[in-house]
Amino acid sequence: MKPLKVLVLGSLAFFLALGFVRAQERPILVNVSIPSLSFDQAPYVIAREKGYFRQEGIDPRFILMHSAIASKALITKDVDFNTSGSPAINTALAGFPIRAVFANGSRTDMYLIACKEIQSIADLKGKKVGIGGIGGLADVGTRRFLKAKGIDPKEVTFIVLGGSAVRMAAVMSCSVAAAPLSPPRDYMAKKAGLKVLGYFGDTFPSYMGGVGIHADTLRERARLVKRFIKASLKGLKFMHARKSDTIETMMRFMQVSDREMVEAVYDSSIHAFTQDGLLTPDIQREIIAIAFEGIGRSGEMKPEAVFDFTFAGEAGRELEAEGWKP
Repeated sequence: MKPLKVLVLGSLAFFLALGFVRAQERPILVNVSIPSLSFDQAPYVIAREKGYFRQEGIDPRFILMHSAIASKALITKDVDFNTSGSPAINTALAGFPIRAVFANGSRTDMYLIACKEIQSIADLKGKKVGIGGIGGLADVGTRRFLKAKGIDPKEVTFIVLGGSAVRMAAVMSCSVAAAPLSPPRDYMAKKAGLKVLGYFGDTFPSYMGGVGIHADTLRERARLVKRFIKASLKGLKFMHARKSDTIETMMRFMQVSDREMVEAVYDSSIHAFTQDGLLTPDIQREIIAIAFEGIGRSGEMKPEAVFDFTFAGEAGRELEAEGWKP
């Protein structure tokens, strides 16, 4: 009987140990602030739906949060990851220990939409242009876009209107001659017979989508940060490779049933997404310059004081070495 008793006890010890290991490997719950139920959240939504976060031992809790509130929550560490993008840059420029560690977007995914009376950019001289707010990307971006097209922004009257829905309505009614809008507003504008005067992403870059974290998190929870980035990178690569699946996933997330619209958003926006979650040093410097312009300050800040793509680069190399495919 002794051998049997030893076998039973040994098996019991094995299963107890296995249970302990599995308990230890339970996914870590992290709070992730998202600014909206929009397409630019695709890499993270896909990573959650396809189980990429769980594969990395992470259970992400998405919290819908205005970007200003999310920035404060990141500073106080009430959220672990912030996917708002550019607000993380502004927070870092304000002197807070925030770092941008993953870029899902590198181009300004915004269009200048004009009312039916406007046929060209030149027609905007002496007209009103609606923006979201002074110093925001819609404001700075429009001024930069006009300059690039040979129009002095001083020849245009900027009117603060607020959110995209209000700006779209103002253009539809011709209360303003034009307004900068992001997808799906360009799709809606075309269907309504409005004029799309140009795409900001062809003129200058931006950090419209990406992951911001507290510097303490980067230092003290480096392994967790890298795993989060690796899962996000898988989601990013998936959306580039699997259009139909991405559209279906984002329809559920965005809570819309109009597949044609979401497909139009995909086609309009996909070129604004990075392939690898990285930004070149030159793009980093230009994004910092644009952010300074937005807050009305002159000055310089080294990219490494704002950006740290170390783990994004490592995650990409690991996925390549593993031969991972979505």
